[in-house]
Amino acid sequence: MQAAVVTAVNSSWQVKEVPQPQPGPNQVLVKMHASGICYTDVHQTLGHLPGPFPRILGHEPVGEIVAVAPDVTTRKVGDRVGTAWIQSTCGRCEWCQRGRRMFCPYLKGTGIEAQGGHAEYMLMNADATYLIPGKVSYEQAAPIFCAGYTVYSGLRRADPQPHERVAVLGIGGLGHLAVQYAKAAGFETIAVSHSPDKDKMIRDLGADE
Repeated sequence: MQAAVVTAVNSSWQVKEVPQPQPGPNQVLVKMHASGICYTDVHQTLGHLPGPFPRILGHEPVGEIVAVAPDVTTRKVGDRVGTAWIQSTCGRCEWCQRGRRMFCPYLKGTGIEAQGGHAEYMLMNADATYLIPGKVSYEQAAPIFCAGYTVYSGLRRADPQPHERVAVLGIGGLGHLAVQYAKAAGFETIAVSHSPDKDKMIRDLGADE
């Protein structure tokens, strides 16, 4: 299969032929339909984040399952799925027990310890996949698995109460999703931006102010 490979720290991405992986226990093989590019990909390329080289980046991957391991019963060939940046954790350490899996010392991250989505095919842990509704395109779904997850986590941790207002600071790649999430959750939503040309878009997304 072809993949965009980062061969070494601070090197250019190279499209290369690499072996197509086959699913092992608890894994599914996904044919990529879209793989979002996040600025974290730049940090990884520059070596700002740990991980082995060469590596295949991409932690906003979505596609169609084309093969499943024999022990996988929750997913089937043909399912439209995506996965977030956590492929697996130990489930036993203090951080996992506290629900803070991102700090698990045994975490395997998409595009870091595990191959990412900038390739024709990718292995995903079956229990780390999420089904994509048929009415949502692959292109729409891909950013949700990082940008969308990030802003939803912030909204959830802020824990706004009924009748409170939510302010979103900065309306860019993440902020435009935060506005939609806050409004969909029923909150009066205020968008803060220094770009006057975004005013119409912000209001079209549902911002009250």
